[in-house]
Amino acid sequence: MSFAQNEWLEQESTNFKIIYRSSHSHLVPQLFKSAEEALEVLSRIFNYTPSEKIIINTYDAYDYGYGAATSVPQNFIRLEIEPMEPGYETIPYSERFQWIISHELVHIVVNDHSSNVESFARSIFSKVVPEQIQPLTIIYSLMTNYNRYTPRWHQEAIAVFWETWMNGGYGRTLGSFDEMYFRSLFVESNEFPTENEIDTKLSHNSFLLETIFYIYGSRFASFLSLKYGPEKLVSWFRTEPDEFFKNFESKFEDIFGVDMEDEWIEFVKFEKDFQSTNIKKLRTAPLTDTKRISTENFGWVTQPYLDKSGDNIYFGFHRSHQLAEIQKFNLRYRLSTEVASLPTPSMLQVSSTAFDKNLGLFFYTTNNNQLYRDLWVLDVDKNEKKLLFKDCRVGSLTISPSTHELLGIEHSASSAALVYSLYPFNKLETLVQFEVGEEFQQLSISPSGKFLAAVLHQSSGEQKIILLDMDLVKTGQKVKYEVLYNSGSPENISWSMDEQYIFWNAYTSGVSNIYRLNINSLRVDVLTHTLRGLFRPLCVTQDSIFAFEFTSSGFVPVMIANQPASQVPAISYLGQLILDKYPELMENNLSTETAPFEQLKILPEKKYSGLNSLSIQTFIPVISGFQKQKVIGFYGHIADPVLTHDLNFEIGYSPFKENPLGPKFHVKLKYDFKKQFEIGLDHNATDFYDLFNKRKRGMIGTKLRLGHTHYWIYDNPLKVKQQTEVALYRSIQFINDNLTKVSQPDFMVAQTIFDLKNQRRSIGSSDFEFGNDFTTTFMLFASDPNNPELAYQIWTEFGDFSTWLFKHNVLYFKVAAGYHEPNLNLAQSRFYFGGFGNREVENVDVKQYRKVFRFPGIPIYELGADKFIKLMLENNFPPIRTSGLSIRRHYLNHIDFSIYSQGLVLKSDQGNYFADIGAQVNFVFKHWDNLENTLSAGIAKAWSDTKADWEWFISLKLLKN
Repeated sequence: MSFAQNEWLEQESTNFKIIYRSSHSHLVPQLFKSAEEALEVLSRIFNYTPSEKIIINTYDAYDYGYGAATSVPQNFIRLEIEPMEPGYETIPYSERFQWIISHELVHIVVNDHSSNVESFARSIFSKVVPEQIQPLTIIYSLMTNYNRYTPRWHQEAIAVFWETWMNGGYGRTLGSFDEMYFRSLFVESNEFPTENEIDTKLSHNSFLLETIFYIYGSRFASFLSLKYGPEKLVSWFRTEPDEFFKNFESKFEDIFGVDMEDEWIEFVKFEKDFQSTNIKKLRTAPLTDTKRISTENFGWVTQPYLDKSGDNIYFGFHRSHQLAEIQKFNLRYRLSTEVASLPTPSMLQVSSTAFDKNLGLFFYTTNNNQLYRDLWVLDVDKNEKKLLFKDCRVGSLTISPSTHELLGIEHSASSAALVYSLYPFNKLETLVQFEVGEEFQQLSISPSGKFLAAVLHQSSGEQKIILLDMDLVKTGQKVKYEVLYNSGSPENISWSMDEQYIFWNAYTSGVSNIYRLNINSLRVDVLTHTLRGLFRPLCVTQDSIFAFEFTSSGFVPVMIANQPASQVPAISYLGQLILDKYPELMENNLSTETAPFEQLKILPEKKYSGLNSLSIQTFIPVISGFQKQKVIGFYGHIADPVLTHDLNFEIGYSPFKENPLGPKFHVKLKYDFKKQFEIGLDHNATDFYDLFNKRKRGMIGTKLRLGHTHYWIYDNPLKVKQQTEVALYRSIQFINDNLTKVSQPDFMVAQTIFDLKNQRRSIGSSDFEFGNDFTTTFMLFASDPNNPELAYQIWTEFGDFSTWLFKHNVLYFKVAAGYHEPNLNLAQSRFYFGGFGNREVENVDVKQYRKVFRFPGIPIYELGADKFIKLMLENNFPPIRTSGLSIRRHYLNHIDFSIYSQGLVLKSDQGNYFADIGAQVNFVFKHWDNLENTLSAGIAKAWSDTKADWEWFISLKLLKN
């Protein structure tokens, strides 16, 4: 049976449902096999029985593969099917689908596992997702999925532990990168973070970003398993039937008999002793003299390239507190010069790059972290860039400076292909299509263009450097290659200019060192012996090699001698100590052989039906507000797994007598189709936040709306979106939080919003720091057709972000202007200005003063106008990140502070010229590690040509937008 390429298909096995595109169907048997086998092992380990079929939804939306799992509102794994991003052995893996699924299933098993009390709550309310529109969902979410509310490092700890042993030792517990990170911390005498600082500080400021959760989580789990045994570690994560909402810290003390904070201190002491022992081993042989040629730390780096003069090295980098960029590094004067900004860097490789030194052309990719990669070329002499191939999905670039042939690896539908383009690079042609599991990476063509070296990662977990003859490759026949080296995850290949040597780095001894191979004799020499690790070698002269040395803050450029090291001792791995003590862990290794399709007991393939797949995700009793009334009712959320259909509703009744004349029956409903089309119905609609606020949003009357959202461009960082809505209002009395009286109760509003955003931020920021936003809104108002009245308004906003003075200090300039065709019979069509906008308890963005119709210092909605011009200048200071202010699992994450001034020109009864100055502070809190609330306070004073006024506010925003 064949279906349209863009339609979803589905198949089911005993415990899983896989939803996929037809182009992914060849993966389904292997996915079912991997999932069922992994679940069988994990069910035995954790004494777990699935509460429902686990959904695996395959996507091919990005160029690098990954997995993500959630247990609410249902057990769901998103699986990006492309080869994973290579680099540094940060993720040692074997067969990638089995590896990803086994890791993600640990999250499902641990978080879905419920006590008797949770199971009872789930049978009534389902597994509830916290939602801003109805914050009581927070309470029900804690009742129905309490395991979900632990720190990210805790979540990843157990998943990394079992990913390793379920895949024959391929996992981060036995990974070289983690060893290098902790060894470097010790060498640099850096302090280890507390477990709270991992989230509040380190994950925001480190170039490792969220990888830091995996590193510390897995290391702490390894320490515990070595000290107390794997079974006790599992007990910490296993949920017993008689448990009653026991948090992970209390459970830790019950299991291990010690306070977790005290044990974290013991973990740090152990790690320092362990690294000290390793470093003593390394110091038994002479260390290589690595000469640092820069005081700068560059974070993550791309492959370096020597220019034609031999004086400059080009490479890209992405470090903390700075946007990624391409730079020229002068070897003689040791000076760095920015060549171009590098948007959308990926985590490890930053960007795929190549450099033709004879033409002076630097090739690089964008959309490296999301979407499909674009291929650009930069003329480094003219400083001119050009888009060569959009959405080409090509990486692992290399180019011959002699033949000017550009080669790369294209990712598509889970497999890879070798592609090339001839100067002047007008088209890409496919040379070889590889099988799924054959992951060709990090190409390096010889200077003459005769040979191609590459890294090959196979499903066995083996990674090797191979050599191919380009003449044979161009024939398009099956690839034949010669294996040059296969130990220590070798990578980052480069050639000597005389084509006699190949260089790379590998963890053969447990430490990444530089290796050299003589092409003629095939002799391999190890050139370095270091404490930390060296990467990305580049032969600069016959006697010297450029490389990057790892530090816990990123990579630093160094020079080393091009001569063999005398001796290279090996380190011990913490994971190996665990395996030596508990060899039975390897009994959990999953089979890598593909089972016959008929043995998997899979139901026949069929077309996915969103309607047939609808399920009740939330159905809970709630209390809400409607102006001064309290409303008792139900909140519900019904959707299918891929959100083809998404319906949420709240229905309630006002049984009390706060307002005897007020409406009693309330309905609020919103339906989305494929997140593109929307239907909404509000009839005396409730607003939970009316329970707490003086300014009420619950509006008497009925509103029926139809909406559509379309992205004209979705190409990070540039997004161009248009939202269109037509709304019919009936029996309306007031708008604008019930502060503006309408002139006619029945009317229609049609509006379209054109929104462009091109914004970027650096590691360590809390908001956008660079780029622009542009919005144009057109609204048409019409009254009852029996007595028609028309009016329209249009306004435009433009904003610009930039940093100045110091890191993360952001200057935001905004200008706006609007015009309204006056119609006294449609008062609701005018512009209304004033106020901060923040209510006492809120669910909208805390920086309300940025909105075009807000003007702090003037009472809200007080200024009515038909046309206006508005300017705003704002300074956002760097976020203040703290770690000590906490009560149990509730803590202050960071503080934002901003000052601003606005100017407004309009014609109103209260004046024509207005200016204000204000300040706002936002305290961002984390609750149960996964929920975020913000406490804000602001003050502003305004002046006009007729009067002066001021105002202040304190507001609590629930949950994160």
